[in-house]
Amino acid sequence: MRPTDMTRSPGSFATAANGDAPATRGASVGGRAFWTVVDLLFTVLERRKQRRALMALDEHLLKDIGVSRSEVEQEVTKPFWRG
Repeated sequence: MRPTDMTRSPGSFATAANGDAPATRGASVGGRAFWTVVDLLFTVLERRKQRRALMALDEHLLKDIGVSRSEVEQEVTKPFWRG
């Protein structure tokens, strides 16, 4: 059975019967950019969450993990784009 436009997967890069490239090519490039931005957003939010949790630790717990209060202050004051 020969595949038709109805049976092809949306990610197929084959040309349609009339020679036009499928619209999914442009969408996949834009989709990658979108998901890259979403991934970056989640990374930034996770860093913020971890830095707040680190700031909330008391001296005993910081000593237990081998981190000083000054190191915590340095980490917490970093801009969101720095890892």
